[in-house]
Amino acid sequence: MDQEKTKLTYRIPEQNKVCLVGRVTKDPELRRTGTGKAVCSFDVAVSRRIKDTVTGQWRDADPTFVPIVVWNDQAERCKERLLKGFPVHIEGRLQSNNWKAPDGTNRSRLEVIASRVQFLSVIKKEFGEIAKETDDTTESKQEVVETEEDSYEEIPF
Repeated sequence: MDQEKTKLTYRIPEQNKVCLVGRVTKDPELRRTGTGKAVCSFDVAVSRRIKDTVTGQWRDADPTFVPIVVWNDQAERCKERLLKGFPVHIEGRLQSNNWKAPDGTNRSRLEVIASRVQFLSVIKKEFGEIAKETDDTTESKQEVVETEEDSYEEIPF
């Protein structure tokens, strides 16, 4: 048999998908392209929990700052609803931008082009001001769940 014919070729599907949960590091900036499309830019700080080998305590690792770009109607909603410090869930794809700086050096930047932005904090407009809603409702829901778990311990089976 000819070895060329028995050789199998595998095609591994490539995906460019990113999912991040973090906090907005500064108020989003909204601008328009020459054709009038809305573009919103902001950075998100993401971190992970690590266990300190010396103390055995859990702590946040150093944050990574990820630039996010959002387009069209979603860009306008991000400008309206996001503020510095707000938690956000981003889904999108990575894109690399390369350019030549005025000093002649080559520059590049890796950013996330968001396809979905989920706001994890609610803001209310009261008396013309934007205020962050407290997470009291979340805490009360957690208390209810804990009390339900306690009641399960009383079941005899």
